Amino acid sequence: MTNASPIEQSLASARLPDVGKQRCLQRVVSDDGLFHVLAIDHLSDFAELLSPEPKTVGFAEVVRAKDVVIQTAVDSVSAVLVDARYGGHLIHAGSISRSTGLMISLEDEDYAIPPGPRRTRLREAWSIQQAKLAGVDVAKLLWFFRPDADSAEDQLELLDSVVAASADLSLPLLVEPIWYALPGEDPSSDHWRGSRIRGIIDSAVVADRRGVDVLKVEFPGYVATPAGRAASADAAAELTERTSVPWVVLSAGVDYDDFATQIEIASRAGSSGYVAGRSIWRDALLTHDPAKRDGAIAAIKHRFDHLNELTRQGGRPVPVSRPLDDVLDDVAEEWYQRWHAPDS
Repeated sequence: MTNASPIEQSLASARLPDVGKQRCLQRVVSDDGLFHVLAIDHLSDFAELLSPEPKTVGFAEVVRAKDVVIQTAVDSVSAVLVDARYGGHLIHAGSISRSTGLMISLEDEDYAIPPGPRRTRLREAWSIQQAKLAGVDVAKLLWFFRPDADSAEDQLELLDSVVAASADLSLPLLVEPIWYALPGEDPSSDHWRGSRIRGIIDSAVVADRRGVDVLKVEFPGYVATPAGRAASADAAAELTERTSVPWVVLSAGVDYDDFATQIEIASRAGSSGYVAGRSIWRDALLTHDPAKRDGAIAAIKHRFDHLNELTRQGGRPVPVSRPLDDVLDDVAEEWYQRWHAPDS
């Protein structure tokens, strides 16, 4: 297996693969093993797109708007990422088809940026255990991390606790490391932009080594210039080289054309797809003119189809299954006796 990817090597050497996680991952990737995921777990910012006065937007209006986006995209995506607050109603209503994978977020987060170090805020009265009971295939954790911030140790402890819980539940964990500016730093400066690229890679490596199953990563670079695109390709290749689990790109609300360029670069460098939201469907929500709205909504599906083609041109498929002969060689007949065995 000299030419095997790190993931394939890991699976090949695993004496006892977690069949629960493996089955869940099979449900969230495309037939060709790539993550084509619609992210619609947005909270307050979603209401802000529906009205200039988001406080006037009711709960049902948000759920219905999310349903429109899902129904438009569902045939083009392998999974949908929802939040607990609005997602339960969409699950009850069957908005997400039985053949589409289901992911759900654990955090309660908006896009307000507080001063100082950032800490992940888990949703109150919601847990990864409840996510498992709700039948989801993957739990997602937004994870702010800078090793030089006062919050670093707390964030590591939080990640470790969720990783342990995901292992206990055999529920795959997708982690989204976020690099951010500390007080006194200028995000518009070339120095900070360079530090951000390093930070994206290094924080992903930290999360990878602590046992996460999938990484949802900010694109490690900038695509406005040929030099920026070349540097981004190098950074994405380094990210592939230094991590062992699949990594996918988040959209961060960038312009769609820029995001498509990011996906093309990342796929050729070894990413395994995307988990994307605002860059694809934001225009449809902002278009309140009925004459333009239908076209804007239809564009959502075309965009996902385009992104899917880009990922297939070079993306790294996730090996969610193994040849039967290999399984027979590597997995004992009595595998179930040691897999989450009950206390004796």
